[in-house]
Amino acid sequence: MTAPIFILAGEASGDVLASRMMRAVHQHYGQQQWIGLGGPHMAAEGLRSVGDMSRLSLIGVGAAIQHYRQLSAFADELVDLALQQRPKLILTVDAKGFSVRFAARLRRQMQRHGWSAPIIHTVAPTVWAWGKWRRHKFARAFDGLFCLFPFEPDYFAPLGLESHFIGHPAAFDIQAQKPKSPSGSRSSGSRSSGTASFAPRIALLPGSRNSEINQILPVMVGAVGKLRRNFPNAVVTLPAVPKYHHMISALCAEQPIEIVDGDQHLAEVLADCDAVIAASGTVTLEAALFGAPGVACYKASWLSATLGRMIVDMQKVILPNAILGREVYPFLFQENLTAAHLAEAVSRTLNDPQAKMKAYHTAMELRSCLVREADGFDQLVAAALGNWLLPKASA
Repeated sequence: MTAPIFILAGEASGDVLASRMMRAVHQHYGQQQWIGLGGPHMAAEGLRSVGDMSRLSLIGVGAAIQHYRQLSAFADELVDLALQQRPKLILTVDAKGFSVRFAARLRRQMQRHGWSAPIIHTVAPTVWAWGKWRRHKFARAFDGLFCLFPFEPDYFAPLGLESHFIGHPAAFDIQAQKPKSPSGSRSSGSRSSGTASFAPRIALLPGSRNSEINQILPVMVGAVGKLRRNFPNAVVTLPAVPKYHHMISALCAEQPIEIVDGDQHLAEVLADCDAVIAASGTVTLEAALFGAPGVACYKASWLSATLGRMIVDMQKVILPNAILGREVYPFLFQENLTAAHLAEAVSRTLNDPQAKMKAYHTAMELRSCLVREADGFDQLVAAALGNWLLPKASA
């Protein structure tokens, strides 16, 4: 029986990315058996998951410290699984803190049992934003590293870690539509005739974790209330993670906000909105690639925020800002994240008749950086795996 491939992802975005990688392997190296940890997208590609990936969906340094024992025990469980199944390749996707701990433990157990398999991690740690020292830990734990941003391999290759830029799947999938008028998809007259007659479309993106939603969404809802004083006809939409739909509905009860399935409707919401209010994370890059102007924000526990301020370069927290080296989205963090500040930032966007056109040009610039000359994400993934997986037999 052919040895399986072990793959691990710990959150919704990792589930989607890992499923894309699984699909690339199937297309270029034939059907495989997959074991490990993941979500519904990975299951659709054939993963036999041994647990609920939400066990890894913690946010912030403080939460990771608080749940250290549980995460440590879970890492040991997955190491035991790998030792039992003897996969030919181990892939970890995002969930960086957990993944490097798991990989280091697995490598030690491999040596003890006289068995080895390559361990590859996808989504490099953001050493360009904080904790440059972390690259050494990754170089020791992994045999390969797949990077989503073109400047990242240079941080790791000098340490002997085989590093490949594989592009960002969103950049291949998203093509921003050029606005039909300088003021965006709505007519310029709707703005010039006064804010009361303007019906802007605003997208709320409060994050995909329980803790993020509880911390950030109430502030977003408060901002919507303030925005409606000047934009009474605003249409506000929130693409939600389905499992949090009920909780989100309760938090939005004070305002008329349309809640839709994020898996099905996120793209159309971002493509058509006049402004986005987005929690810091991968979704800020997606929003920018769609050409959505707006503001980014974040709020965490006191401990996570305090530790974050000590070690994080806040100028590089928002992905589009970091990639292009300038402010694409203004960033409101912690005590600066108030309903009044959010409403003010969004109002500036809605009152700027060039906002959509500027965002469109930013989207084109981002896409060029993240795609380069490649034809597709799947091809880059397959090429990066070439040293560890045998190619299909040629006809």
